[in-house]
Amino acid sequence: MKFIFIEPPKVVRLIFKDFIWQNLQDEVLFTFDDGPYPGVTENILDVLRSNNIKGLFFLTGKNISENMNLFDLIIENGHFVANHSYFHSRKNLLMNLEDFKNEIMKTENFLRKTKNFQKFFRPPYGLINYRMKKVLNELNYKIMMWSLLTEDYLSDFEMVKKNLDRHLKNNSIIVFHNNLKSAKIIESSLHYSIELISKRGYKIGNTFCF
Repeated sequence: MKFIFIEPPKVVRLIFKDFIWQNLQDEVLFTFDDGPYPGVTENILDVLRSNNIKGLFFLTGKNISENMNLFDLIIENGHFVANHSYFHSRKNLLMNLEDFKNEIMKTENFLRKTKNFQKFFRPPYGLINYRMKKVLNELNYKIMMWSLLTEDYLSDFEMVKKNLDRHLKNNSIIVFHNNLKSAKIIESSLHYSIELISKRGYKIGNTFCF
């Protein structure tokens, strides 16, 4: 199945009700997919630090292996990390179960070295099937999706603003991207999100307990 929704509809959330779609508390959560990425991760961390926000970083094993200094920096700043596969490939849907399990475990080998590791998995591109779900359940992962996809990967700040204005709720799990596609607008997107959350009287959560 493919999730392309900015805000996934209720029927999808009911069908896959064991997935995490929104925060259980009335707090907005910031999550970041794909990193760590040079020249982007540092900027994200600067904005989060200056606003006393903790985020959940869904990292790929390949990017961790190529940017261990940035992985360490995320941890040093007190953020949480979770599994986003190793290669961030659409081919996960077609892998045999053993190969997919290896994808997950190769990334977990990096993540479990820190107490900041949260055993969540977010499928790349939102693509997941029941075979993948079975493996993840056996590995004791919780599958975290989202309730607000910013589309910052389009590098269109006006689109990000529109999505936030229309879909932000007091318990949203927001997806930002920690990659080259979002690089030019990620700081503006974060600042706008923080301002909008404050303007609406919402709170930003710093814990990820489900």
